[in-house]
Amino acid sequence: MITLTSTERNIHRVLSVRARDADIAKPREACLTYKELGLLIDPEGLNTGMSRPPFRTLFPALGRVSAYEVEHGRPMLSALVVAQDSRVPGPGFVELARQLRLPVENPETYWEDELREVVRFWSAHDPVLLLDAAADRLMTELAEIKAAVRRIGGGA
Repeated sequence: MITLTSTERNIHRVLSVRARDADIAKPREACLTYKELGLLIDPEGLNTGMSRPPFRTLFPALGRVSAYEVEHGRPMLSALVVAQDSRVPGPGFVELARQLRLPVENPETYWEDELREVVRFWSAHDPVLLLDAAADRLMTELAEIKAAVRRIGGGA
């Protein structure tokens, strides 16, 4: 189980509120740049790895927030964070999705699909969705454990 640090919790709070307040018809408008997020988390810019390129502390923190979300059956909140020039996330976004064993069928469209899911999920303002996502993940893990126990028991 992933436990978020205080900085990671702040990132989670900023991104989940942003997604919650987003217009589901215009998910790209909810995006913010790495620098904008870094300055929201570290307004004085004291942690330069959070608020200035190459964002050495921001990127790993974003990855952990998304891993936390996936662990709880929710889409990757880091879909909301984009590069200033391209207005899309860096290549690390799809790499992280693959590391988290998410089904990346088309890397070209994966980010936009995930962004829509993030906004759809959080803007629903439905606490039941939050609980259902966690329960679904737990049930999947229990099914995997049961299958592993059966394999072990059947092999004896």
